[in-house]
Amino acid sequence: MNIIKQKGTSTVEFAMLLPLLLLLVVMVSEFGVIFYRLNAVSKAVQVATRYLSDVAVSNANTALDKTNAQNLAVYGNTVGTGTPVVPGLTAANIVITNPIAQHVQVEVVGYDSNFMLGNSLNALVGMVTGGSIPSVMTLRASSIMRFAQ
Repeated sequence: MNIIKQKGTSTVEFAMLLPLLLLLVVMVSEFGVIFYRLNAVSKAVQVATRYLSDVAVSNANTALDKTNAQNLAVYGNTVGTGTPVVPGLTAANIVITNPIAQHVQVEVVGYDSNFMLGNSLNALVGMVTGGSIPSVMTLRASSIMRFAQ
């Protein structure tokens, strides 16, 4: 084998694999962020549900209790100040219901989590595969707990 004829082949191979490696790194980090946000939203809902099950007496959730639970789920405190637990989460996304007697349910609905790269990732995937992916992922989380006796 002639070594001179193979000069630069590793550079060409690296140049061919680089877009796929970058796509893999970007996708792993995007899904990591989505997983982190889903976990944070789930924990926030569990904390709000535990708060309502401890504070509320039986089925009588007052408006103040519900507001405090919403603030707890969104901001991590009952005052309702600070930065949200995850970006874009608002009290309008928190729904509190009593589906069964002696139980309370808190859920997050309609929380849209944007990808870090937004539409640029969609354009990259479109160039590589010819398809497309959504630039927003809707996350949901819910928790049901029995009232403290």
